[in-house]
Amino acid sequence: MTVTAIGVDRLPTIAAGADLDTVRAALRVVLAQLDDLAAAARVTPARPVLAPATDPTEGMPPLIPVERAAELLSLSRSAAYRLAAAGELPSRRLGGRVFIVTAGLREILTPEGTAA
Repeated sequence: MTVTAIGVDRLPTIAAGADLDTVRAALRVVLAQLDDLAAAARVTPARPVLAPATDPTEGMPPLIPVERAAELLSLSRSAAYRLAAAGELPSRRLGGRVFIVTAGLREILTPEGTAA
């Protein structure tokens, strides 16, 4: 932030022995100038520019371990297994292991209307 000084040439002059009303008027002028400077210094913060949503599952295989899906969803491993068992997470059993279907996970993670 840049601070601009009030130029001495813009300050009111007060003669020695001036009455109280003259001093008050001069102070009002100085305070008005300070208010103008403060108003000019106030800046409304710009809204951050959000990057376009990226696909967090890009480059992943068609099936991923439940643990990896839990990381992507910020869930515990056991919560991810519970959701898979309840059908909330699209899952497939393969060789005794549970995997999450990446395409189904993509639908959960990408905002509506932006899925590829």
